[in-house]
Amino acid sequence: MESKPKGQPSRHGKKAWRKNIDVDDIQAGLEAKRENEVLLGDDSDFIIDNEGDSKSKTPAFIRKTSEILANKSKVPSVSSRKVKHKVSKSQANRLMALAGRSVTTSKVQARSEKEGIIRASSLDVWGTASEEELPEVYKKTPFLSYTAAKKAPKTLSHQPVALETPAPLETVVHAGKSYNPDLKSWKDLINKEFNLENSIEMKRQEMEEHQKRIQYLIATLDDKEFEESDDEEGKEEEGVGENEDEDDSYKLSLNERTELKIKTKTRRNKEMRHKQRLELEKKLKDLKKQIRDLSNLETIESEVEKKLSSVKKRSERKYRRHGKHEVGFKPIEVKLSDELTSNLRTMKPEGNLLYDQMYKLQAQGKVAATVPQKHKRKAVKITEKWSYKDFK
Repeated sequence: MESKPKGQPSRHGKKAWRKNIDVDDIQAGLEAKRENEVLLGDDSDFIIDNEGDSKSKTPAFIRKTSEILANKSKVPSVSSRKVKHKVSKSQANRLMALAGRSVTTSKVQARSEKEGIIRASSLDVWGTASEEELPEVYKKTPFLSYTAAKKAPKTLSHQPVALETPAPLETVVHAGKSYNPDLKSWKDLINKEFNLENSIEMKRQEMEEHQKRIQYLIATLDDKEFEESDDEEGKEEEGVGENEDEDDSYKLSLNERTELKIKTKTRRNKEMRHKQRLELEKKLKDLKKQIRDLSNLETIESEVEKKLSSVKKRSERKYRRHGKHEVGFKPIEVKLSDELTSNLRTMKPEGNLLYDQMYKLQAQGKVAATVPQKHKRKAVKITEKWSYKDFK
């Protein structure tokens, strides 16, 4: 059977439509749109910023203590009861009267009551002047005069005299007193407290040694040690003098005999004791002078104050004791290496804010220094009442 020849494809198919259609206008429009986007772009892509960037706020620094003590419970805390701030009835009536909306009181009367015209004290302007009330002490004797104070004294503006120099005005606590300090600040605090306590201890030891020296000089003042040594030396010199008289009666030369100036051991001891005696007398003389100056300390201080007051330059105010007690002792606030804690949970509460504040006020001279008083209990006395005799 003979095969039919393949016919020409249809011209109305998809390929034929693509070939024969004219799309030049569409291509030109697309190219123009692409060029416009490349050269100009979209308005939404480019924005002109006239305000500038807003400064980003850095988050507040949160301390480790605040994190530890923060409430991390999932249960919300109890909310406080909300109180509605209402205007009281009397306040509302007063405001209504001032506004002229009250029925009972007029606006003028309410205004006069507010300004205090009706409540003011009555005073007779054209009457006689009222006498000033004087204390009873000035009424009894005519020799005393009384004048009312017109201005405050100058001493009210003066600062209080501090009992310590300098007064403890520091408000920032040393870094070494922290519950977890660094090594450098902790060592600085220990060295500072050590130097302070060491100076106090050295002064105390020097005072004790000075007192012992004075007691020793007073005890050895009337000793007979020097008198006995002088008697022994006198006997030796008398013996030497008798031998010299015997030699003078038998001498052959007319010239005087040359004396040997070699010091004997007794002579050296005598001079040494004499030197020691002079030194002791000088020390005793100085001590007596010091005691005499201490007894006249008030007069000396008054003379010094007069000399200082004559100088025009203003100097610091002198230390003056407020009361008979010193400032209370402040304990040493230093922790050893084994007592330091690394966190707040294992830290033990120490110190007392009340004692620290009172110590600061006493040192600044604002509060008089006191000590706890020990009151003795009175002995119980048993007595026999005589009221029972009335029934006999």
